[in-house]
Amino acid sequence: MCAACASALARARVRLSALAAAAVMAACGPSAERPATEAVPLPPPRAEMAVHEAWARSADSGAMTSVYFTLTNRATVSDTLQGATSAAAEEVGLHMSMQHGNTMHMASVQSLPVPGEDSVLFAPLGAHVMLTRMTRAYAAGDTIALTLTFTSGQSLEVRAGVRQP
Repeated sequence: MCAACASALARARVRLSALAAAAVMAACGPSAERPATEAVPLPPPRAEMAVHEAWARSADSGAMTSVYFTLTNRATVSDTLQGATSAAAEEVGLHMSMQHGNTMHMASVQSLPVPGEDSVLFAPLGAHVMLTRMTRAYAAGDTIALTLTFTSGQSLEVRAGVRQP
């Protein structure tokens, strides 16, 4: 007899006939007519990404620009930004600006980790999405659409408002 059934019988303090007691015990245990349920595995936790305050600098056709934003992972599990695509440019990549001594350098990066319950800032003189050879001119007030892709297989659509720096 399971603990819940034994507790229910003790609280009721009712004399049950042998037939009634057998019925309660049968309800608690597995039955030939009722198959035991199998544990269903839960899907693995996934990162929950969101972009805030996305913006890009204005650019001429054929030129380059950068897209900046805050990328927030609201889940406890980490993920990694592995790339970006956009119809607004012929080439799109992840870049990082850094200072070495008195000189600023920019380098392409393959990926950027996004820890669980944390944010990564994409800002001038830091991480950014670089769009090269723009397909047309983009001026203040326009919007550039891009898609961020993650190692988990997720993707995130972003709309960045164009503005003057």
